[in-house]
Amino acid sequence: MGKFKKGLCLGGLLGAGLVWLNTTKKGKELREVMLDKAADVYTDLKEKILSSDQYKKMTKNQYIKMVKKYIDKYAIDNGLAENIKNMVTKVVIAQWNNLQKELKK
Repeated sequence: MGKFKKGLCLGGLLGAGLVWLNTTKKGKELREVMLDKAADVYTDLKEKILSSDQYKKMTKNQYIKMVKKYIDKYAIDNGLAENIKNMVTKVVIAQWNNLQKELKK
């Protein structure tokens, strides 16, 4: 199978998954749980970062490592499934720019 066909199949599966998360009742519930967990993790992580002395020097790579380490522990403590853990990780990592803005205040 060519690269184009593989990409087309992968894109179709990804699109179907996103549609499922946005249209079905179970998908919406799963999305809400994921976003709630991500908000909890982000709040806790932000407090942890602000309590350290080196938050002004933090790079995005350091932030990503910290997020992954924190979410791994959080997932074990709270029994998160691997797919939820991965989604929460992506959502929290995407908050880097917001964190930078909050730290400048």
